[in-house]
Amino acid sequence: MNRFAFTALILFSVFSSLLLADTKAEPSIEALLHSQIGAIASNDYQQFLEHTDSTFRKAISAEQFETLSRSLSSRFKGGYQSEYLGVLKQEGFKVYLWKVMSSSSESDSLIKMAMGQNQIAGFWIE
Repeated sequence: MNRFAFTALILFSVFSSLLLADTKAEPSIEALLHSQIGAIASNDYQQFLEHTDSTFRKAISAEQFETLSRSLSSRFKGGYQSEYLGVLKQEGFKVYLWKVMSSSSESDSLIKMAMGQNQIAGFWIE
């Protein structure tokens, strides 16, 4: 094998493994996403807080959650599909990203879920 072909094979191997590395979130992380969406869809404040850290629990009141749920529940009640986009490391947290496509809305959502020490430290829907 000539040197060029060998180098190309090595580069292909490295880049393909990088591209395929984050194609799926860990099953436990994916389950947390669906739990949070389910809590919003059913207006279940306690379920929404179940896997969050103390700082997050203090930051969102029941009234704030109810407002969030009222505005977004219809988007998720009719069903949705999620597409994992990857993970970012930011200030000691892993921030997982998903594109969420609603069956009942023409608009897609971007969901970010920050994890710290096996608990949800932040959850944003754009």
